[in-house]
Amino acid sequence: MSVSTETVAANARAIRRHIPANVRMMCVVKADAYGHDAARAAKKLRDNGADAFAVAIVEEAEALRRAGIDEMILILGGAGEESLRQAVRCGASQAVYSIQMLDILQDEAVRAGVPAKAHLKLDTGMSRVGVRDAGDLIALLGHWKSSCPDVEMEGAFTHFCAADSDPEFTALQNGRFANALARIRAAGFRPIAHAAATSAMLNPELQYDMVRPGIGLYGSCVPALAGELENAQTLSTYPIRVQRIAAGDTVGYGRTFTAGRETVVMTLPIGYGDGYPRILGNRASVLVKGRRAPLVGRVCMDMIMADVTDIPGVSLSDEVVLLGRQGGERVTPDELAALAETIPYEIMLGFGDRIPVRVID
Repeated sequence: MSVSTETVAANARAIRRHIPANVRMMCVVKADAYGHDAARAAKKLRDNGADAFAVAIVEEAEALRRAGIDEMILILGGAGEESLRQAVRCGASQAVYSIQMLDILQDEAVRAGVPAKAHLKLDTGMSRVGVRDAGDLIALLGHWKSSCPDVEMEGAFTHFCAADSDPEFTALQNGRFANALARIRAAGFRPIAHAAATSAMLNPELQYDMVRPGIGLYGSCVPALAGELENAQTLSTYPIRVQRIAAGDTVGYGRTFTAGRETVVMTLPIGYGDGYPRILGNRASVLVKGRRAPLVGRVCMDMIMADVTDIPGVSLSDEVVLLGRQGGERVTPDELAALAETIPYEIMLGFGDRIPVRVID
């Protein structure tokens, strides 16, 4: 697997061009930047439009700090006591949604002799984490004001759960967020407001002070920017066998493919044990000599087979692309996700440790 951080940077520049200059960009680099090497991607992003970064857990924030990322880092997920204390010590901002979390941040700020930073998370309809009820919000704001002087409300945010599919519910969520923001500001706080991830980031009504591109940085899920964004991962390998079989012969476990003609079958050393989805058997294609070759038979734990009958001159020295470009063809995470009945995120993140990753800067 090769990863191009320059492609990630180019995607960031493209997104930045479509966002107003007064709207900041928080780049989401959780889960090792969706499989793109978080530390190296963040360094590229910092020079190409990123104002801040978002991660899921404190360990990811600490890794970015060790890599020299000094910008704002928001930990998006919930956290236990020790993780909250670690967030204060490494200078990261923590999503908070309870008085108990605030009290731990305040205590650690006093103990460590440094200010704590937090972004108030509002649950406007995701039903995952966040302050949901007006009464709870009022109580939390009052406690924050009176009892947590060393915790800065750096931001206030929510997460739209269906921005790409349900504009009516997104508008409802946005109304709830706007009402909560009014209450927060009436209490004397002046946080950075942010709500829009990739699916909503181009909508002016949802941009607020900052947007949070994630999957879009890695080339997926922004139809409006088709042609401007490029996937940054390339997964390739070399065949371990090329064999001709007769019409009527079957391929793989369960004999799910029967050759209707004399067929040239190429075997590749990758399978579901490496994270290549098993469901892609008899569905997906790979690229050989810049042409598509359909998979035949089931995906095995360690191998897959492709029909290369119509590609002349194939050999064991041919590089085969499973994800990425070759010649004028390409296989995208979006394509594989549709065939695997999942989402591009899972494709990008799904490859295992048996596949070495080479980062190209």
